[in-house]
Amino acid sequence: MISASLPPLLVLSAIVFSGEPSPMCEPWEAQYAGRDASGPHVVALWQFAPGAETADASGHGHTLTFHGAQPHAAGRFGGALESSRGWPAEDKRHAAVAKNHPSLSPQGAFTLEMWIQPKPELNVDYPQAFLLDKKYVAHDDYQLILEAPDKQGARVLHAVLGFGDGSSGYFSRPVRFEPGKWYHVAFVYDGAGTGSFFLNGRPWGSSRVPGRAAISPGRHPLSLGDRIGSYYHGFPGLIDQVRISRGALEFQRVKLARTSDRGCFVRMEKGAAVRLEVRNLQREATAQGAVTISLGGAATTQAKIADLGPGKTMEIEYPVDTSLRPDRYALAVNVNLTG
Repeated sequence: MISASLPPLLVLSAIVFSGEPSPMCEPWEAQYAGRDASGPHVVALWQFAPGAETADASGHGHTLTFHGAQPHAAGRFGGALESSRGWPAEDKRHAAVAKNHPSLSPQGAFTLEMWIQPKPELNVDYPQAFLLDKKYVAHDDYQLILEAPDKQGARVLHAVLGFGDGSSGYFSRPVRFEPGKWYHVAFVYDGAGTGSFFLNGRPWGSSRVPGRAAISPGRHPLSLGDRIGSYYHGFPGLIDQVRISRGALEFQRVKLARTSDRGCFVRMEKGAAVRLEVRNLQREATAQGAVTISLGGAATTQAKIADLGPGKTMEIEYPVDTSLRPDRYALAVNVNLTG
């Protein structure tokens, strides 16, 4: 018999624990319309549609004014905002600006999101690129920034929130943004200190700052595509479907959770297993897909997903090979939907 004081056999390092039902996934892969464009949770939405390039599609009147930036016909869903490089190439403004308004400083949980397509000018020589800014140098409101690239050319998304008495930053995982390719980026703040990033619907980093709550409302306008003031750091590329919403929205199509409460097993234990739950967060049933599970890079199992209704769950039981030597093992789980 192996004593319980020995190192655990299994560590579930790749599982998301969730005791509460998740909100349904936003239909971010399409152009927002209907309630998703003008529902009560939408603060503002800019879609840069031809003939209505400056309009706030939410109907709340947050009309834009162009300052150096310009509309572009070839957006992700029609039109887009085109910004350009600033300092150190040139300290010149390239932004679309909405006047300050109390609703643009949402209290409690809120979500910032947009589609971006970099130009080749977003290269290793160009430092920070501001996607939006309502903060500038104050301890109020928010910024969303693409930080300077690392040696491999990867950048992190950096959200900076102002709380009146100070500011706190949140960082995503790194990613290489390829010129000419569209990316959906989202930052979700829960109103209680936790900020999370999503990239093309996938969780892309999350952290918590203890003691933080609602952001402090500021006095600056909202600048899209650039920093509010000098030194200007415009995003060299296209921006489409910028939406600010109240609430912590969801962008994953499915969510994975562990339902069994054990993560440690005795060697040669009989019937050892881990139970997982897959929840469909889409507004329609899944067509086809599969969940692939492996322990320590081996013992791969696949479970099929088919016609899982909106908000419905399926449970998977994964048998644990307890003949492995005592050690810590990562359980890797991948969900792939093909329709």
